[in-house]
Amino acid sequence: MGNNEVQGHWPGSCFGCSSRNLKGLQLRFFHTEEGCVTSCTIPDTYCGFDGLVHGGIIATLLDEAAGWSLFARIGRLGVTREMTTRYLKPVPTNMELRVEGIIVSHDERNADVRSTIHSADGTLLAEGDSAWAFPRLGRIAALANVPEGTLQQFLDDCCRK
Repeated sequence: MGNNEVQGHWPGSCFGCSSRNLKGLQLRFFHTEEGCVTSCTIPDTYCGFDGLVHGGIIATLLDEAAGWSLFARIGRLGVTREMTTRYLKPVPTNMELRVEGIIVSHDERNADVRSTIHSADGTLLAEGDSAWAFPRLGRIAALANVPEGTLQQFLDDCCRK
């Protein structure tokens, strides 16, 4: 994935992306032209059926890729309003996955993002379309109990290449 890692580090304990959450996925994302991408391997701990990634974890991966695409490409902190998830093929545990988010459209108040999960051989396993809203940063800071300046610094760091 090269050396274009998104430099921001989420200041909270997010299950998907925080390095401080030792039981989380600790995802790290890399800039792409239209969004971002990560590579990960989901352990058996997060299975549904034995050997297969739980559907909720699959949805989490798609949601994280969408959110990080917004952070990294347009420097906005959004909230998911709606997400449609399509489970196309079984997603095995203990196998490298490529998770990508691509911004389809955005304006000052909203964004639409497409996310995908592929196996290492390129097979499309799952995909999602999500709609995002951009509340005032102060509103998110209050909800997350994080200083607004800390969130702004996070976004600034995410946009740096």
